[in-house]
Amino acid sequence: MSFDADEEILQDFLVEAGEILELLSEQLVDLENRPGDTDLLNAIFRGFHTVKGGAGFLQLDALVACCHIAENVFDILRKGERQVDAELMDVVLQALDSINAMFAQVREGEAPTPADPQLLTALSALAQPAEATAPADEAAAAHREPEPAPTEPEAADGDITDDEFELLLEALHVKPEEDQPAPPVDSDDITDDEFEALLDQLHGTGKGPGAAEAAVVPETPTASETAFDGVTAEAGELITDDEFEALLDQLHGPGKGPGVESAPPAASQPVPVAPAAPVAPTSAPTPAAPAATKAPAPARTEKKPEASGDAPAVETTVRVDTARLDEIMNMVGELVLVRNRLVRLGVGSEDEELAKAVGNLDVVTADLQASVMKTRMQPIKKVFGRFPRVVRDLSRSLKKEITLELIGEDTDLDKNLVEALADPLVHLVRNSVDHGIEMPAEREAAGKPRVGKMELAARQEGDHILLTITDDGRGMDPEVLRAKAVEKGMMDRDAAERLSESECFNLILAAGFSTKTEVSDVSGRGVGMDVVRTRIAQLNGTIAIESTKGKGTQIAIKVPLTLAIMPTLMVMLADQAFALPLVSVNEIYNLDLSRTNVVDGQEVILVRDKALPLFWLKRWLMPGAAQQVDRSAASVVIVSVGTQRVGFVVDQLVGQEEVVIKPLGRMLHGTAGMAGATITGDGRIALILDIPGLLKRYARRG
Repeated sequence: MSFDADEEILQDFLVEAGEILELLSEQLVDLENRPGDTDLLNAIFRGFHTVKGGAGFLQLDALVACCHIAENVFDILRKGERQVDAELMDVVLQALDSINAMFAQVREGEAPTPADPQLLTALSALAQPAEATAPADEAAAAHREPEPAPTEPEAADGDITDDEFELLLEALHVKPEEDQPAPPVDSDDITDDEFEALLDQLHGTGKGPGAAEAAVVPETPTASETAFDGVTAEAGELITDDEFEALLDQLHGPGKGPGVESAPPAASQPVPVAPAAPVAPTSAPTPAAPAATKAPAPARTEKKPEASGDAPAVETTVRVDTARLDEIMNMVGELVLVRNRLVRLGVGSEDEELAKAVGNLDVVTADLQASVMKTRMQPIKKVFGRFPRVVRDLSRSLKKEITLELIGEDTDLDKNLVEALADPLVHLVRNSVDHGIEMPAEREAAGKPRVGKMELAARQEGDHILLTITDDGRGMDPEVLRAKAVEKGMMDRDAAERLSESECFNLILAAGFSTKTEVSDVSGRGVGMDVVRTRIAQLNGTIAIESTKGKGTQIAIKVPLTLAIMPTLMVMLADQAFALPLVSVNEIYNLDLSRTNVVDGQEVILVRDKALPLFWLKRWLMPGAAQQVDRSAASVVIVSVGTQRVGFVVDQLVGQEEVVIKPLGRMLHGTAGMAGATITGDGRIALILDIPGLLKRYARRG
């Protein structure tokens, strides 16, 4: 492992390889459903190959070894020598997990731990053709019999073997003397001295083409220079490099001879020789050295047309650190606050030019705000991409057959929300697979297809994102949920009987509630759904559950597009402004005391014949001003907290306003019920309320 490389190169590798590995997880699951997709096989092969190349450059040997074997597996699959099946995919996905683990170590600056040897052995076995048999091996061995013995190294590209040299001598009608030493058996190459001895037999001592007399070349071509069948080697006549290449071309075909590439022949040389492809340098004899020195020139001339034909790609993207984006977003937020202040002043001004300028500023600021927000946006596919693998692995472990359909993967939302939604969605998907989808035999008995179907969808609705997880499983029975709530002591039977179906479904979000009779490694502890409810509430989102027994369940999550700039409802308590997140506000009523009552010590208000808890915010947030409430002028704001609805009594409604969330100071950090602060359009400071935290801290029944 070498971390001495340029830090920029390492970071580029981490970014590129991270994107490839995320994509590979989704592609591998797709391949199991479409095993014959050649394009998909090639894409996966290229993915492993690219990661291997980058890891090799950084000397990450453990990562290279695992990627190389995985690459070999998909090379075999591309050639059709093995078929994709579930067992093969199990091993490949385990290899991908190992690669991801090593990649995470590299990201943390640690040397990657090599993969499990048993995993590499299993992967190597899959990298062999499935139909390879002993007869095939024997046939391959028979095919290789004329080649040199195994104890001798095979001739590299560009070397001349003993058999080829014998053919060359026969073409020249020359037989080596019996006392001539034979080429060594342990090498296919011949030494310079041996080659000089052969030239002495052809031309006489000291008259080979490598001597000083090589400059004297016959100007008139002879039959021996133009035709293979009439080749002769008269005493005293020199053989040029081009003639030697021509003989090799006739032995092996043009461009396939063992010699190195030679320069194009001069005009005075009668034998045109096509330039051969560049080959690796060998232990060539001394006369071939001039040809070897000229080899790079044709290689460059051949590449020039290709380079001129392909225009260099223009960079269209720039990587920017998220901290810089956050800083820009913060400055835009300050600009929004100034805009709000100027708009408020412009409304009260009679100067037409000032009003026009403020209006233009309002439009430009709104466009700038939208553009900066888009730079922080990421497609939700970044989260959705992990679920095909989750569903695939979980369904195999539970012996279920499930297909997952992803809709709206290109829906964009704030980067922070993308990361925050990952865990809640994993809990919901696992819950649907485990609780919702039935076993194949149970589905067939109910007249359903054997394969269950799940749908994960996302779409934008105004300034919110709606996520839905739908399955066609067994659904939920409200009566079973009521009985389970009573059994666990969450409520008495009378209270359970008064619950509506929607409220019964919401019971599964309560801490410790589970319909499982046995705890497994998947579910049964009643923790996961409570985590979902808490996390969604922290994101100022809502969650709703609909289910039909025997047909399926749908869970809908609604979250804001971004957490940086928040639409709020500004309200007044005495002379202090407070902001309620607009995503939580359902409706607003004038306070009608005739519609209020007290049930079990809790004041409630009737909204469409349903009793909702009613709380006076002034009593919680401004205890000294509690007796100054003007009940006749007060309003009731109905808000949603998870799946529950409550009413807040406020003194005055100001209106809707977009605010920039500013963190509280160190002394006020962590204050219950406070999410932050902002500056209102009239220049005052307003506290942004955290409704779930507010209820948890202050709501008490008498």
